Amino acid sequence: MSIESHIAPEWALESLDGSEVPSLESFRGKFVLILIFSRGCPGCMGRAIPFSLELKKNYPELQTIAIHTRFEGPEYSNRQIEEVKLYFKLPYHLYKDRGKETYERYHAEGTPHWVLLDKEGRVIRSIWGSMANVQNRLQYAMAELFES
Repeated sequence: MSIESHIAPEWALESLDGSEVPSLESFRGKFVLILIFSRGCPGCMGRAIPFSLELKKNYPELQTIAIHTRFEGPEYSNRQIEEVKLYFKLPYHLYKDRGKETYERYHAEGTPHWVLLDKEGRVIRSIWGSMANVQNRLQYAMAELFES
């Protein structure tokens, strides 16, 4: 089931440091890119996260949220997940999925999974993967949003 063109479901997130997790509603009026990833995913660590940094650099007004999920594989501690943020010097927030609730609510097909929201909180793209074709689709979507 595709969730594109529907209002994005509320996420089920935990902060890594005990701080408050923003609601999805708090991002209304802004374009949001959600990256659902796993520390144990080579495509996430080698391509998706570096690409998210490129997108954030090219579109600084884009609100980017990274969500570490565990739909399979080992359990990572909050400290291990936080190391991802530190290693890549992420200029955006990183949260932990509550189990795999957000992963399932967004109908992720694996990791990495990208979800692009318009200013009203509707899903306008939901794309799985990290290879060049996925990156191209995301770049085209950004161009449509920010250059029109």
